[in-house]
Amino acid sequence: MFIKKFYLLLIIIIITSCSSAPKKNITKTQFVPDIAGNKFIGVTDIEDYLDVNNYQNKFIVAAPDHKRFSEFNNFFQLGILTAKNQLKISNEVKFIDQENLNLLEANKNFLIGPLSNEIVINIDGLLLKDKALLLNDAVDNYSISLSQESQISTLETYLLNNSIERLGIIEDENNPTEQTKDFKKKWLNENRDAVTIAVDNDPSTRIENFLNVTDSKFRFQIIDEASFSDVEFIPRTRKDFSQVVVFTNDLSRLYEIASLVRFNYGLEYEIFSLTSNFDQKIDKNEISLHDITLIDHTYENRFTSDLPKSRSFCLGFDALLVSYAIANNVKGEIRGLLGIYKITNESLVSKSYIN
Repeated sequence: MFIKKFYLLLIIIIITSCSSAPKKNITKTQFVPDIAGNKFIGVTDIEDYLDVNNYQNKFIVAAPDHKRFSEFNNFFQLGILTAKNQLKISNEVKFIDQENLNLLEANKNFLIGPLSNEIVINIDGLLLKDKALLLNDAVDNYSISLSQESQISTLETYLLNNSIERLGIIEDENNPTEQTKDFKKKWLNENRDAVTIAVDNDPSTRIENFLNVTDSKFRFQIIDEASFSDVEFIPRTRKDFSQVVVFTNDLSRLYEIASLVRFNYGLEYEIFSLTSNFDQKIDKNEISLHDITLIDHTYENRFTSDLPKSRSFCLGFDALLVSYAIANNVKGEIRGLLGIYKITNESLVSKSYIN
């Protein structure tokens, strides 16, 4: 596989370098400074960092089969075209089926996509670094994706920046096993600690025990029965952690579990949830009522918290935004709708927003 990739890349480089097109001067690198925090404050205005669009070729977008993935494609393409209009990008955007991808044509232009994990694995490293943005996790080429990696990394970084060493973790019976495993592996790898419980379809008692309020309630009952006057009672929850991460595949279960934490006097805890496995519409009232912090893209777009539509749209928007930056040799921090991207000569690191 490696040898095949090497020779194919060599052929592509020779063909593209022998092009009869006149050579242009190397575009000067422009740097976008970092902005503190993971809250959405708006999309980076690339025009502020460019005197002129130095990239004159096409953007080729390799998308999934439109018939099989019609809903995704509709909102993904809408995101691409919205970015083109909003950012005033004059380059032609050409949509193709990812199964019909031509690497020679791609390397003469700028490739956005494909999304297929299998295709990305096969072509990763065969494309010029500054001429492609793959839309699934890659090693050699720049990439962004809808995977859970940026959400896990964002949550871990937030906790570390706040000097958190111990967490509470609640695993629902239908929790996203891979996501839970990956987060715990990353979190516990550096001698950090976590107190974990699993909850089933009746989580109330388990959460009481988890927060250590069961004994307090029992002691109060004994005192109350023995007393001739009213006894004021506010149980004390455990203080060995202040953050709780809930892992579930179901938004309604997230609301239920969070409400039980609050009901059992856990008003001071920060409650977090990753969202990459949710495919429902978020109820903003429930999120606000239970004070849940979501790790995800920003909901400040035309499809707000309708996750399937919103994510597809934001991926398309950010794909063109980031590609336009790379094509014009813009480095530094680019803020989109899906997340925050740190572009260097060697890598592209994605961070999710904290809502």
